[in-house]
Amino acid sequence: MQITSWANKRVLITGSGGFIGSHLLTYFEKRHAQVLGIVRGKKTSDHHVSVDLTDRKKLFSVVDTFRPDAFFHLASEALVESGQSDPYHTFHNNIESALNVLEACRNTKVSRIVMASTVHVYGNSPFPYKEDEPARPSRPYETSKTCADLIAQSYADTYELPVLIPRFVNIYGPGDMNSSRIVPKTVSSLLQGKQPTLWGGGAKRDYLYIDDALRAYDLLGKISDAQIERNRIFNFATGNSVTAKKMIETIILLMGKRSAIHKTPDGRQNELDKQEVSWLKAKQVLGWSPKVTLEAGLRKTIEWYVSFHQK
Repeated sequence: MQITSWANKRVLITGSGGFIGSHLLTYFEKRHAQVLGIVRGKKTSDHHVSVDLTDRKKLFSVVDTFRPDAFFHLASEALVESGQSDPYHTFHNNIESALNVLEACRNTKVSRIVMASTVHVYGNSPFPYKEDEPARPSRPYETSKTCADLIAQSYADTYELPVLIPRFVNIYGPGDMNSSRIVPKTVSSLLQGKQPTLWGGGAKRDYLYIDDALRAYDLLGKISDAQIERNRIFNFATGNSVTAKKMIETIILLMGKRSAIHKTPDGRQNELDKQEVSWLKAKQVLGWSPKVTLEAGLRKTIEWYVSFHQK
């Protein structure tokens, strides 16, 4: 059944304690949905419940009790570095969690099941990345996400589940406290009077502001039944890639700092030189397009970090 308004709809979100998940929870609360977030650690409010997603029995109980209209699965081991250092944990967590979410939804009538993914699954595919390109992952992280993608598509086709798979570029914005990511890492270094560090620096990436990602999730949740049959996978990007060096230089400029960049020749193992992602399908089918420019998004993000560090 198609969702046209979030008012009084029951929305379940995994990974709601993380950067994107916490924003998504607030987004739906502001639209008067009944929202429940699943976190792995200690719950921080009555809007959260603590569940290890590899605990099938406990997850099934939560889903059966809450009976969500829409299920947004964002939780995962999301760092490339974690996959490199502990591949078993990354594969086990990302694949089993996705499988348990899909099984729980198969046994409960859920109108929309959104399984968050990444453009990293395309690997060495031709540019620009398009949704009908086969996945070509290499490292454990993106391979685990590809496995979850394929399992989700299998459940959608076999059990006629309303599954949607958004593939995002790098998402940034206020509230991201993960110091391994380029924006929070760079801003934090500059606020502490330190030189930002650049590893490698030649790889080009696309960066999407959090508000544009939230609109993408909203539109996916509201897609019509007729559209979902032909469109399960969507890319979300801006189409404007920048190098890590350019990103750091832009942040330094916007913060009004005069800082050199501490460069180290070491880059990430097996890192692709660039990404070019087509978001034409999202525009044509969903009416989505990125609204926030990189400069505008960085300004808003920097303002948040400055305020946070002053507290």
